[in-house]
Amino acid sequence: MGLTQLQCLIATAFDRQHALLTSSGSFALITALNASPAPKGSSVIMPASCCPIVFFAIQMAGYNVILADVSLCSLSMEVTNIEAVFNDSVSVIVAVHGYGHYCKIDEIAKFAKHNNITLIEDACLAYGSKYKGKPLGSFGDFSILSFGYDKPIDNQYGGAILTNSERLFECAKGFLNENKMAQFSDVKQLEILNERFLNLNKQMQVRKENVDYLQNHITNSLFVKASFDAEVTYWRYPLLIKNRTHFLAKAKENGIIFTKHYKSLGELQTNGHYPNASLIDDQIINLFVRPETPQEQLTNMVMFINDFQDK
Repeated sequence: MGLTQLQCLIATAFDRQHALLTSSGSFALITALNASPAPKGSSVIMPASCCPIVFFAIQMAGYNVILADVSLCSLSMEVTNIEAVFNDSVSVIVAVHGYGHYCKIDEIAKFAKHNNITLIEDACLAYGSKYKGKPLGSFGDFSILSFGYDKPIDNQYGGAILTNSERLFECAKGFLNENKMAQFSDVKQLEILNERFLNLNKQMQVRKENVDYLQNHITNSLFVKASFDAEVTYWRYPLLIKNRTHFLAKAKENGIIFTKHYKSLGELQTNGHYPNASLIDDQIINLFVRPETPQEQLTNMVMFINDFQDK
C-alpha cells in the first residue's frame, strides 16, 4: 500500500475528491488554514469548548482566534453561537464535532457560504459517524482527521486533510511539499493505517454499542445526559454532574477512572463570556467507550454512577 493509494482510499471513504495525509491532526488544520484564501492575521471562529490544540494550531498558522460558546444540546458550536461573535475580521470557521456529537454542519456551511468565508470541518473525534446520512468529514471546504491517541483510529501518529476543490488541494499539497514537519513521513505506518481504515466501520459499531449500553443503563437523576440519537457515536460518553469534585474523589477511592475533558478555552483569553463552555468545564465527566473497553469496565462505571449519592 503506497501513500497515493491510501489517500485515494480515504478520499473515497469520506465522499471526497481529494485526501492528503499529514503528520498529525494539528498539522492537518495548519495545512488547511495555509491552503485557504484567508489572509494571515485575519480571524478564525472556533468553539470555546474543545481540545486546546485547535486554539494553538490556529495561532501557529498566523491567525487570530475568536471563541464562540457551544450548545449544551450538542456540546458543539452552532450557527447561533457563531452569529453572536461574527465580525468583518472573520475569514474562517473551524467547526468541531464536540465529543463525537455532530454539530449542525450543514447549517454552518450555509452560513459560511453566505458570508464568503472558508469552513474547516474538524471531524477528528467524530469520523466514522454520519450526519443526515453523509459521512462526517464530507462537509466544508476542508475537513480534517486525526489518527492520534484515542481517536476513532488510534494510530498514535498521523492526520489527514480532505477537500473537493482542485485549487485548495493543490494549495495544500504545495504547503506540505515545503513543510517537512507537516508531512506524513513514516512509511511503515501506511499498511497499519490502511488495515485500520478497512476495519473502521466494525470498530465504530462496537463503540456505538458501548455508547448505547451507557445511554440505556445510566439512570441516576443527579447526572445530566447529553443528547443522543441514532447518528451519534460519542468519542467519550459525556455526563454532567454538579458536585464533580466529590464524585471524582469517590470514584478514585473505588478505583474507577473517569476523565473531565474539556476546560473552557475562555481561560486563555482576557475577555469573552462563554457560560455553556464554563458549565461544561465545571461539570463534565467522560466515560471511555472505545472498542477496547471491557464490558466489565462499562458495567462497573454504570453501577458506580447509579449508586452515587451526593452526600
